[in-house]
This record gives sequence, C-alpha cells and structure tokens, in this order.
Amino acid sequence: MKRWHTIIIIFFVYLLINSSVYAKEVLQAGAVLPITHVDLKISGPGKNDPELQKLITNFSLKPGQPFQTDAYEKAKNTLFQTANDQGYLKAALTQHQVRIDLHTYTVNIILHLDTGSRFYFGPVTFSDTPFSNDFLKRFQTFHQGEPFSSKTLLTFQQDLNKSRYFQQVIVTPDIAHAKGNQVPVHVTLDIPKAKQYNAGLGYGTFTGARLTLGADYRRIGDSGQHFTTQIKLSSVLSGLALKYFIPGKNPLTDQYTVSADAQKFTPKNGQSFSEKFSGSYMKTLQEWQHTISLNYLIERFQVENDPSKVSRILYPSYSVSRIKVDNMINPHNGTTFNFTLQGANEHVISATSFVQSEIKGKYIVSPTDSSCIIVRADLGYTVVNDLARLPLTLRYFAGGLNSIRGYAFSSIGPGRYLETASVEARHHIYGDFSGAVFYDVGTATDHFNDVLFRGEGVGVIYHSIIGPVQLYVGKAMSKPGKPLSIQFSIGSDL
Repeated sequence: MKRWHTIIIIFFVYLLINSSVYAKEVLQAGAVLPITHVDLKISGPGKNDPELQKLITNFSLKPGQPFQTDAYEKAKNTLFQTANDQGYLKAALTQHQVRIDLHTYTVNIILHLDTGSRFYFGPVTFSDTPFSNDFLKRFQTFHQGEPFSSKTLLTFQQDLNKSRYFQQVIVTPDIAHAKGNQVPVHVTLDIPKAKQYNAGLGYGTFTGARLTLGADYRRIGDSGQHFTTQIKLSSVLSGLALKYFIPGKNPLTDQYTVSADAQKFTPKNGQSFSEKFSGSYMKTLQEWQHTISLNYLIERFQVENDPSKVSRILYPSYSVSRIKVDNMINPHNGTTFNFTLQGANEHVISATSFVQSEIKGKYIVSPTDSSCIIVRADLGYTVVNDLARLPLTLRYFAGGLNSIRGYAFSSIGPGRYLETASVEARHHIYGDFSGAVFYDVGTATDHFNDVLFRGEGVGVIYHSIIGPVQLYVGKAMSKPGKPLSIQFSIGSDL
C-alpha cells in the first residue's frame, strides 16, 4: 500500500509541475484568454426593469472577447450603478465568479444580481437660508415618490453649485431613515454675501483710461430677485446701467429682467446720447441661453457733420449664446458663440424700419501646456429703409482691444456692415506671464466691399485670480506711417 501511496503522490506532483510550467509558458508568451461564456442574470423586484434589461442586451462583456480584469471590474460597477440609478439601492451580487481553466483555455463569467426592493425619493429639506422654502423648492428637478436615482441627485447638486444663488451645496440622501422605501434628502446650502462689488480698468493710447464700476445686490427679498448697477467712464463711452432680475419657474433655467440705461457715446465720427428701456425673458436649454427682448430706444445723435437728429425706436430682439470653456477667468480651451437678430417697423413707434443680424464667436485651443491660440470673428449685416434715421448705437463700429487692435475703440465706422477677424498666439514666458503675437483685420462700413483695416503687434498677459491683465502694443498697418498704440485692460473678456 505504501508503494501505491508513493506512486499517487508522485503523479500529483507531476501534474502540478506541468500545470505550472504550462501556465508560465502561457503568461510568458503573452497569450490572451478569451471569454467563453457570460452567465448574467437579474432577479428580484427589478428583474424586468427596462434599463436593466437594456444593460443585459448591451452588456460590455461578451464571448470571444479577451478577458481583462479591469474590464470585468468596470462591468460589475456599471451593473451596480445602473441598478442604483433605478432606485435599487440594496442590489447585491448573489454570485460573482470568474472560472479560468488553463487546460481548456476558457473563461466562464458568472454574475447574478438580486435587485432587492426599489426605493423612491422622499421629502426634501433645506438648511436655513435667507430664501423662502417655496423658492428653494423650485430648484428641484424630481418629485417625492419618483424612483430614487443617485445620478439625478448628483446632477441636482451640480446644478445648484453652478447657480449664482449658492456658494456651496451638499446634497445628502438619508437611506438609513427611509420610511416606506422613501429616502429623505437633505440639502445644505452655503449662501454668498448679500452684496458684491466689481471694477474693471483699461487704457488706450488714443482713448485714455477706461473705468468700470459695478455692484450686485444679490438678494432683494426671499424669492431670489436681485439687482445690478454698472457705471462706465471713458472718453468714448460713458453711462449708467440698471438691471433687475426676477427668477422664473425654474431659477436654474428661466429668468426675467427689466433694465434701463443711459449713455453718452462719442466715437471718432459722431456723437450720441441715448436712453434705453428693456424687458427680457431668458431661457437656458442644453447650455444654450436664449433671450427674447423688447426694447425702446430714445437717442439724440449726430454722424460726422450731419445735422443732429432724434430717433425713437421700438424693436424686439432675439439672441442665442453659449460659453463653453474650461475656466471662466483664464480659459485655455473652449468656444464662445453669440447670434443676435433684431428689427423695427416704422409704423410701430419707430423712426425707421430695419432688420439687423450679427454673429460672433471665439475659439480657444491649447496645443501644448505652455501655448494657446485664440481665433475670433464677428460679422454683422443691416437692412434699413432710412439710414439717416437709424440711431448711432444701432450701427456698427470697429477698433479696440476686442476688435481691431492698433486702432482706437470704435474709431472705424459707423457702418451698416461689420466684419472683423483675429488670430492670436500666446506662449508661456515665466510664472503667470505669457507673451503674445496677433494679427487683426476688419472694418465697419456702409459698403460691403470696402478695404479692410489691418492691425498687428505683440502683447504681455498676466494671468491673475481676477482675470487676465493684458497689455498690447499694436501697429495700425492701414494708416499712414503705421503708428503704434498701447492698449491695456484687466478682467476676463468672455
């Protein structure tokens, strides 16, 4: 008997050694084990849930694919996440195995999920704030009794954090105190200061200093209404603007505004004093902000040596815009876009009839960590019955830091047409400083095929916490002698 025991032991040792050698050879050869079979089953109250059934149909692990541990773990996590997003918060794997047979060179995967009971959204409570509970409830994108979804809750928190009304938001589901499978949700809100002040500063060789002062009164009452005021002072454009904001049904996406502003505009080829009153409705859909406005403009203006005129214009306008950048203060990648369409009829409280459209955009890309390229363009077109009756502020001008550098602000124009384009390359120099070279081209004119003005030059940009501090030296290539000018500004130009 001892002899047979010895033979059996030797036989098993032989098999063990050969299996190890075989496995080692497979690993050394870098051979891939294919998935032979996937046994995926869902049981429990949610076994027929449409989203879970869709996941089974499109499950990422399929026979014939190479087995990879990372892909297996990711598939398990997706299974859990999908179940949780449908309200099955206590879903559990009753079986989860990966059976690898190196002799038959097969991989069998077994994943059996029991969904457990479904949970639903319960009552939502907010921490103490200056806002009324009725106003805060308007931010909710879900209702009590709907299937609980961690994805919906995360989106809700992210939307609140992006809102101007809150500085920090923490949304906490209280699963431990769920009653009748309804999960209470508590929202902790950190509210910013009631008032905010801001300032902007600029300088141009031909226009002198520019100063902008503003104040934001963030809370008027407890219903989210707020008020802003801004004063602009410069040799070309000075004025006072007031705007009152009223949140709509969903404060995240709907807003009404009432505004009034008065300004003195003295460009190179004219002058005007205007008063404008506006009412607007703004709606945000999929990152796009749509604005419908009704404006009433009263303006006394003079173009070059023509007699002074007074025009009253009642005109509706529509605009759509989007800002999608990686950083609102110092962007490195992203796009901005704006389209405006407006017009008036001389038979409806207007001095003349006109239709005007403008489209402008900017593209920012950073091909390397130390370089950035900015491309922008602006096109405008006006059809008008009586150009002499069209107020100066409704005509196009070009020139200045965000138009054609090397020329004074609004020194080109006025015109019925606008076309400008620019390309700028920036490169990191040291610390928070970057150098830039640019080339700008364009015009504002009454004749579409007029010669374009060209500007080129260099700049230095300091990337501060309040936005870029920009200093440019531009050369007016289309002027006799190609004179140089300096233009300076502080603050983001998005």
